Amino acid sequence: MGTRVDLIGWGGDGMGIVNALVGLVARHEDLWSAYRATSEVSRINSSHRPLVVGAAPDWGGGVLVSEETDRLLSEALVLARATGESFNPLVGPLVAAWDVAAMRAAYVAGAPLPPAPAPGLVEAALEASSPELLTRVGERRWLLRDPGAAERAALSTRPLQVPREGTRPLRAPREGTRPSPRLDLGGIAKGYTADACRDLAAELGASGVLVSVGSSSIAAYGTRADSSPWRVGMRDPNGGEASVGGVVELPADGMASLSTSGDNLGPLGAGRAQMPPGAPSRARDHHIIDPRTGEPARSGVRQVSVVASCGVLAEALSTALLVDPSVDVGDVVALWSRASGLPASARVVGLELAVP
Repeated sequence: MGTRVDLIGWGGDGMGIVNALVGLVARHEDLWSAYRATSEVSRINSSHRPLVVGAAPDWGGGVLVSEETDRLLSEALVLARATGESFNPLVGPLVAAWDVAAMRAAYVAGAPLPPAPAPGLVEAALEASSPELLTRVGERRWLLRDPGAAERAALSTRPLQVPREGTRPLRAPREGTRPSPRLDLGGIAKGYTADACRDLAAELGASGVLVSVGSSSIAAYGTRADSSPWRVGMRDPNGGEASVGGVVELPADGMASLSTSGDNLGPLGAGRAQMPPGAPSRARDHHIIDPRTGEPARSGVRQVSVVASCGVLAEALSTALLVDPSVDVGDVVALWSRASGLPASARVVGLELAVP
């Protein structure tokens, strides 16, 4: 996950609760961080099997995962189907192709922005981002199929090109190879962790607690010490860094998990709203990729906040609605509830459009 966790609360043994939550977050990081080579997510990402058209699939043994990971992966695929893939846990190859982090670094340094990825790379990344490539192959066993594995293997054995006189030898070009599928539970893992921290704090005796994971995933329990509800400020995506566009009180209609997704992490951040005419087109790109088109989402929505009965549902919906505001929240909730066997609810509490 690679992010920060903030906790505000009262009641119970404060340091005991904090220490317990630190241990819980560390365990979730060990399970789901794409930045740790030994995490279950990283092990699945290393489990690629070639996908050969017309041939029987080679499933191998799959990667054995914990019950929590097994449940989270199943829920992620349900939500991908329910949202028409506007939420997609395998969007990683597309995020890598657009490399928003490199764009932002170039902008801050005053250097030219890197070019947009070539159409062929986007097309290949789209193929590698299909949720159908993630498969449960046995009890708590998961595997990623890889449509580009055979091609990369062939290129890796291709001999050096014969150089012209006065030039250096070149290995077979890698630019045309297809990217590997990449699972990243990212947002829904943060939502799950926020809920788990809140529930554990309450179990250990907290009278009220507000948990923030990465500032976009919020979970609440009880009230503030003065009996007033927890109040969460919603950033104004069309304003400055500290601009607040609204406030949400939690719990809201019994729902205590809140997620906000926005496009303010592109190279200009909140400054995208004040870009002058003629600004570089890449400066308008951001980190929320539409998994259906392979390009940064251009729905006209800049930020979405959703409150739900659980953080996983809130996270998937806020991302999906930023990509496609026509997603039917009621339909997604109903499909989620049937698949999980649990009652569920969700409501949009904030939707900010781009300033014309």
